Amino acid sequence: MTMDQFMDWLSLFETKHVVNYITELDLIHNPWFIAGAVLFIIVSLLLKWHLLLSCTLSLAGMVALVTVVHQQGTDLDKSSDSLFMFIGGGAIIVFFLIYMVFLRSE
Repeated sequence: MTMDQFMDWLSLFETKHVVNYITELDLIHNPWFIAGAVLFIIVSLLLKWHLLLSCTLSLAGMVALVTVVHQQGTDLDKSSDSLFMFIGGGAIIVFFLIYMVFLRSE
């Protein structure tokens, strides 16, 4: 693999490509994905896989947050509520992950 091929491969991980991929999946409205996620949550709680559950819920929360904010759109010419929602929602998700992984005791 040459350096040019490697750089072309890395360009797939640019933010705009990742956000477009997430919004095209539209997992929030897919009933099969929702049923699988609920089943995974129930199994994780029964088997006490708290770390895996915390990481998965945080990742799913970030995907949902990006999807919702992207659907609303952001316009930086005026005060954008969706930008504040993204910052606040991201902070809540990060604090949830930190609490569940590092601060919570069994």
